[in-house]
Parts: sequence; C-alpha cells; structure tokens
Amino acid sequence: MNLLLLRISYALLLFVGISGLFSLAPPDVHIVSSIIFAVILYAPLVLMLPAVISGNKRQATWLCFILLFYFCGYAIQLLDPPPVRTLAIAKTSLTVMLFVFSALQIRQGQHAD
Repeated sequence: MNLLLLRISYALLLFVGISGLFSLAPPDVHIVSSIIFAVILYAPLVLMLPAVISGNKRQATWLCFILLFYFCGYAIQLLDPPPVRTLAIAKTSLTVMLFVFSALQIRQGQHAD
C-alpha cells in the first residue's frame, strides 16, 4: 500500500510541477524554451523513477535527499502572489507526502533485512 501511495504522489508531483510550468508561462514564451526549462528543472526527479518503481531503500534514501531541494524551492514560492502560491501549496504538499512515503518505504526495507 505504501509503495502504491509513493508512486501516486510521485506521478502527481511530476504532473503538477510540469503542467504548472506551462500554465504559468507568459504567453509570448516559445514552447521549446518551456520544454527545455521543464527538462532541466525536473530531470533529477525523473532520474529517481527506479526508486519509485522498485521501492529500493537505498534509492529511496536518495529520493528523500533530492526532495529536500525541491521542498526548499517550493517553500520560497509560497511567498509569491496567488496564482503561483496556489500551485506552490499543492507542490509543497505533494513533496511532503512523497518524502513521508519514501521514508516509510525505507523503514519497511529495514524491517525486511
């Protein structure tokens, strides 16, 4: 059950984060530049896909470490005006959920060893 919740929160965080980049982009921004920005910003999180699929405790530890950087960025966005703040609340909540589920996965892996 924990691994399923980990996968769902991971997918939601990627979806909300990437779709937020495109929805909040100025109208005159070229689509290619938005795609490049999304790839650069979310590449570390996408690289942690094997941790979410397998539930390996070592990879989940690295996922927790990387999530701390995303949390710091989203926490700063909470100070922005309402359109960005609303999205930042969702991304911060999903980051915290993903961190907790990943930490629980690490804990379950320790009990299995």
